[in-house]
Amino acid sequence: MEETYYVFNPWWEGKAFDSGISRPEYTTKLGKLLKQNQINVIIGGRRVGKTTVSKQIIRKELGEGWQANHILYLALDHPQLSGTPLSEHLRAFRKMFMHDREHRLLLFLDEIQESPNWEIELKAIYDTENVKVVCTGSTSSLLSSQGGKLTGRQIVTTIYPLSFSEFLSFKKAKLSRAEEYKYESHVEEYLQTGGYPENVLKPSDIYLTNLLEDIIARDLIRLYRIRRADVLRDLFRLLAASVGSRTSFSKLSRALGISVDTVREYIGYFESAFLVKLMEKWTTSHTERVYAAKKAYLLDTGLKTLITGQADLGAKAENAVFLHFLRKNNLCGYYAKDRKEIDFILGSNQKPIPVEVKYDAAFDWENRKFAGIKKFVKEYPGTEQAIIVSKNVQKELKEKQANIRVIPLWKFLLS
Repeated sequence: MEETYYVFNPWWEGKAFDSGISRPEYTTKLGKLLKQNQINVIIGGRRVGKTTVSKQIIRKELGEGWQANHILYLALDHPQLSGTPLSEHLRAFRKMFMHDREHRLLLFLDEIQESPNWEIELKAIYDTENVKVVCTGSTSSLLSSQGGKLTGRQIVTTIYPLSFSEFLSFKKAKLSRAEEYKYESHVEEYLQTGGYPENVLKPSDIYLTNLLEDIIARDLIRLYRIRRADVLRDLFRLLAASVGSRTSFSKLSRALGISVDTVREYIGYFESAFLVKLMEKWTTSHTERVYAAKKAYLLDTGLKTLITGQADLGAKAENAVFLHFLRKNNLCGYYAKDRKEIDFILGSNQKPIPVEVKYDAAFDWENRKFAGIKKFVKEYPGTEQAIIVSKNVQKELKEKQANIRVIPLWKFLLS
């Protein structure tokens, strides 16, 4: 076991280790959280970079004074580590370096869900040991499966596939103000490729196919003991094809020949594995918000390309805007009334902000496709601004009391 510990902790011997391309959006936030006592729980889908971000934090902390042999990293999905309780790993670590109890230790526990009785073990370590714990997991069910054992003891951070800004960084695209015209092609590449870091560096349908199957097999079928794996895969394909469209559970149940409850359950599984996110209708009626049709978005547009092909850029652009809001924790919903619809509504009922995605090169405010925003502005006089996300048009105009801002997708995603 000791040999395995050294393999995963090369800094103990002063050896170099790979920490990938920097993602300061997360490392800055998580670095600050290390100063707090609570357990840092990092969640996110497989291969979005949780391990890489953990290694970047370790490198940063080593540079800021942490002793190398006071930091322990464990990949708990490794066969030699997964069967051993966390408390025994910690005891072995203390014994290896003869740590005094008053010496604070830093523990990084990767894929925590693979460790036996991790919830109880983690609670006991937090309550009795002088350690700071950072742990990662690939499903949001980690939070619900604890049964309240870690309530008040954890701070949760979600890592998503690369944002457009991160995508440009990974592609080493440093554009000057005089080269803004290049952003349009970069954003279309982003829509097609998505944001899984490895796929951005080396785009491959084979990689995405294997990743999707790995998520379905390891995080869903195994965890939830799903018998009809074929139906689960068919449902994901239907959701990918309907991105941006209103979808009802009953319609999906009829298409697949399964119950509405099973559809709702399976979509919940997709959400827990960070594959899909549902958006509700924006309305002041709680009942209508719960029972109205939902919109489904994928958490990576590259998976939509994999399932539905290179076309449908408009739906992918809308999906990218949704992910932009999700990363920023901006709550939103769609608006639909009298056969008029708006993609997203942000803000409060008193000061709502409608956002419409029209990924077109041309712009005509008199076109009927903008009737939804015009109706909304009239119906909600507190609307002071509205946003239209275009392909390459940028301008501002006025509709009654509201300022209408038209902005290219690439600029919106960088805002």
